[in-house]
Amino acid sequence: MDQLEDIKTKLPQSQFTEIFPQLEKMSKASDHCIIVLDDDPTGCQTLHGIPVLFYWDPDILEKEMINGTPLFFLMTNSRSMPENNAVALYREIGHLIKKASEKTGRNFSIISRSDSTLRGHYPAEPDALRFLYDQSPVHCIIPAFFQGGRYTIGDEHYVKTGDLLVPASQTPFAQDKVFGFTHSNLKKWVEEKTSGRISHKLVFSFGLEEIRINGPDYIEQKLNELDPGTVVVVNAAEQNDLDIFALGALKAENKGAVLLYRTAASFLNSFGAILPRKPLEGNEICSGSAKGGLFIVGSYVPKSTAQLEHLIGQDGIHPVELEVSRLLQDSSEDYLDESIKQVDHYIEDGRHVLLYTSRELVFTEDPEENLAIGEKVSDSLVTISRKIRNTPAFIVAKGGITSHDIASKGLRIQRAMVAGQALPGVPVLVPDNRADLKYIVFPGNVGEDDALSILFNKLKTT
Repeated sequence: MDQLEDIKTKLPQSQFTEIFPQLEKMSKASDHCIIVLDDDPTGCQTLHGIPVLFYWDPDILEKEMINGTPLFFLMTNSRSMPENNAVALYREIGHLIKKASEKTGRNFSIISRSDSTLRGHYPAEPDALRFLYDQSPVHCIIPAFFQGGRYTIGDEHYVKTGDLLVPASQTPFAQDKVFGFTHSNLKKWVEEKTSGRISHKLVFSFGLEEIRINGPDYIEQKLNELDPGTVVVVNAAEQNDLDIFALGALKAENKGAVLLYRTAASFLNSFGAILPRKPLEGNEICSGSAKGGLFIVGSYVPKSTAQLEHLIGQDGIHPVELEVSRLLQDSSEDYLDESIKQVDHYIEDGRHVLLYTSRELVFTEDPEENLAIGEKVSDSLVTISRKIRNTPAFIVAKGGITSHDIASKGLRIQRAMVAGQALPGVPVLVPDNRADLKYIVFPGNVGEDDALSILFNKLKTT
């Protein structure tokens, strides 16, 4: 394992540092609509000023296209589903997009946004959209996410831990009970995820030397030369690498290349020509209510647990633990009702609440049963968020599935705008029908051990 800065010093310098103005020019001139299918609500974590939809139908999609919205999200929450359900949902969405495109006359590009630590239904979700295209699209795999410390160098995908770059396969994320994997080399990861259908030898990659020295014209040429259905790995160690690739990809699309993107968050800034902004101030992410605030932590990955333990030690936070084993056995819901009353009492009294699930992981050997357990736990958190009588001064939801369910089922958000970020990689959503409500989505795999505490202290002093 090496330090990021040591690796960067060995890489060639980019010969194309003034790319972003060209991306902005292309974006303004284009009538293309970028539609992001996000498998949990964290993919907007580098953006601002764009809409996210938790609910959609043909009329809603047509409205976004007619209004000229250049980029918008559809929050599928498909990472919480069994693969067959995720595929069915993707096909349903694909048909709606096709109808909306035909009715409005607007063309589209699709980004299947997923986890920067390689968890999710790949290749099933992109494959489910094949019917939208005249030929099999080239799959562009781009998991880099710089705000979260995710880099792809030499086709190897890394997670920055402290000052070190750790291969993704050596992190706890690779041990996920549903989406685990054994390879950090993205070519071999593709072979693993396709069960050998696509050999790593057939996966094409754009190395950092090619991107930085040959530039967007080279990328455009290569993308147009690739056979339909080819899988492409894109290396990236900083935003400029993605800017260069995005410009080449957009030019290739304009010349007829059929591309479908499977990416993490950082690529969206380049492809959508949206510059990242510094995090919002405390008064921009808090309603100013005299009531207490609410943290909800459902994510169980080790990073979330470390952040949770740090937050419990902060002055002014009142922990309320939900024991998962009791939830699974609580057919009468007495235990859940007790928890609701306790949370409501604290918020009414102006005290800040940390509602979290017990850390002992309850699982079986059946991936679908594990998803069902997660759904039961998430439903319990949703019930609490919906039944508390007092509107919290702020709501922070930790974890992708947790934050989606709280938003769509608990708060019943249908459409929201991304105001910006509370911390790097932590988006703030403002519902269309609740301008006073700031809903903070804290991804399970983002931030150092003190990240939740930093956010809490930023909120409580506002």
